[in-house]
Amino acid sequence: MHLQTIAAFTDFSAAAEQALDRAALVAAHHGAGLRLRYCTDTPDPRFADPHARLEQRARQLARRHEIPVTAVVQGTGDVVRDALAASADADLLVLDRRAECGLWPLLRERALARILRGSRCPVLVVQRVPQGAYRRMLIAVDFSGASASLLRYAGGLQDDALLEIYHAVDLRDEAKLRSAEASAQALRAYRAQMLEQARRRMLPLASAYDARRNRVATAIGRGDPARELAVQGEASGADLIAVGYTRRPWLAEWLLGSVAGRLLGRVDCDVLVFPTGFALPQGRAVPAAHAREGLCF
Repeated sequence: MHLQTIAAFTDFSAAAEQALDRAALVAAHHGAGLRLRYCTDTPDPRFADPHARLEQRARQLARRHEIPVTAVVQGTGDVVRDALAASADADLLVLDRRAECGLWPLLRERALARILRGSRCPVLVVQRVPQGAYRRMLIAVDFSGASASLLRYAGGLQDDALLEIYHAVDLRDEAKLRSAEASAQALRAYRAQMLEQARRRMLPLASAYDARRNRVATAIGRGDPARELAVQGEASGADLIAVGYTRRPWLAEWLLGSVAGRLLGRVDCDVLVFPTGFALPQGRAVPAAHAREGLCF
């Protein structure tokens, strides 16, 4: 996989600037162009000419990483609107979590959810100060057809990183067995069957990466995916967790949330959110083993 265009936003806060640094690292790894945008709904009076400062930042990143960096003309001032516009012609959108900053916590949560729901490309939410390239990635799968692209994209984002492919077994059917007062033996048999099925479906995913087989691991958990991903990410020392995202009506999103949204509230590492239906850059095909199995949240 090869990214061509990465879009990133800043308001010159510390969190936003570390997102720019991460965007530049990813761009350098892929030889991609980086587009910087200044956007804030609360302008800082210290920056009388924010575009001039943005151009200075672009020159600095271009020299440091030897990549083409463009300072884009200032947008509307609406973080959500500008982020969605930038995602239309980018392979990756890089943000910090300032969509959750401001005076109204509930509205802040909605702003980030709107970006995730409406983005035309994957969104990388940066939560840590970059310490170099990503070293360990945790990629969430659930064996549905749409997330084959998630594994392909996330695995190619930093192709020398250690990968751990993770699946959380859904316990809803087990809850039905409990409500039907199934025997303890029946419950144990069901759990064993689900774990064995997950293990079988995991094998082709790891073996598809022949060139990096020694750097691919698999793990299986049980229960709520967001909670289990957070626990597994901490246990494995992941500096990036990748998860798929299926768009739903805004009311359902607001009431029920999403795995990606709940995950962001539980972890302090970076999170890659991959929208269902995103076409891989340059039209690269999904490996046959992935296409047969399928994967997504």
